[in-house]
Amino acid sequence: MDRVNDPRAARPIPPMRSNRGWQDAPLEATDEPLVPVTGASARIVDRAEYHRWGVDGAMPESWLRADVAARLGRAADGLPGGMTLVVWDGYRPLAVQAHLFRNYLLELAAVHPDMPADALEDAASKYVSMPSRSALCPPPHLTGGAVDVTLGDAAGEPLDLGTPFDAFVPEAEAHALEDVPGGPRDLRRLLHWAMHEQGFSNYAAEWWHYDHGNQFWAHVTGHTAIYGPAERPG
Repeated sequence: MDRVNDPRAARPIPPMRSNRGWQDAPLEATDEPLVPVTGASARIVDRAEYHRWGVDGAMPESWLRADVAARLGRAADGLPGGMTLVVWDGYRPLAVQAHLFRNYLLELAAVHPDMPADALEDAASKYVSMPSRSALCPPPHLTGGAVDVTLGDAAGEPLDLGTPFDAFVPEAEAHALEDVPGGPRDLRRLLHWAMHEQGFSNYAAEWWHYDHGNQFWAHVTGHTAIYGPAERPG
């Protein structure tokens, strides 16, 4: 897609606050159910990518807190005609979080065999939060308030936003294409503003990761988080 016919595509993504220290954001947990994302809009396509990849424990459907799903639905409904919102991941069970963190930690250790263990864990946590059962600072996806999402065509096929999902590279940063005019940059801008209009914050290191109501969101917006860890649905 070379041209994006939407004024939001011409609006640059603004500088973002770092998420470092998100664990200290205030949390006053509310009891809100998880719901399947596809119920929020006919223009949401659920790919449940980790399940497609065969990750043990990954769920066949993507779920979010009810209000987060409703916001996602409004974002999808506000996209230009012929576009869909494709969900790669939402609520993530702790076992899946642990699997992803462990695998990425091993990848980093293979590339940097002399790096101390604490430095490896810090580097890994840039892209995959450490698994934790703590009710005070649960991983963002465990709360049901984080969603990994992209734009798709009318058939739900993901469009090119510059990198694949879970590409842990500098080009995955939300701002990485701001000086590279073209379709991927414009699509990132459109996604950013469509989600921002519905109250989501974007994680600076991953253009596909958005939050609402959890501590990632609270840290960068100055609000109090309302989503603690959620139980696996079903």
